[in-house]
Amino acid sequence: MKLISDFVVRFHNNTLPIPEKCFLLEEGDEIYIRKWIVDGKLNIKIKDLFLWIEKKYFKDVNNLKNKDKFKFEEIRKRFYMDNWRMILLLSEYQIKFRYYTKAIDSIKEKSFPEMSANQFLKLFENDEKRI
Repeated sequence: MKLISDFVVRFHNNTLPIPEKCFLLEEGDEIYIRKWIVDGKLNIKIKDLFLWIEKKYFKDVNNLKNKDKFKFEEIRKRFYMDNWRMILLLSEYQIKFRYYTKAIDSIKEKSFPEMSANQFLKLFENDEKRI
């Protein structure tokens, strides 16, 4: 698997897609995940795929590492086993951030169009004087 080519740019522009669209299949992936590929596409959620890979190939890490060091390194690098959780977290965070930003902007525009964003957000601050 590989990351989409513009992952870093999209990360900095706050436009990362859903986790399933952050990864692309590469030639050779089918050797390890054949059961989850149908018509050239994954038929499993990406998080579940990574958990399955961990369970199948890394359940006994020391054993695989000692028996077949090449296979261990190949799977670890090919499927981003050291970083997949962070990649999914960043993607999911940006999706939620964009959703809530749009929701707040929509409420602000409908309810308080003349207020600046900072003034609007102050409405939600905990003000001990009002209590």
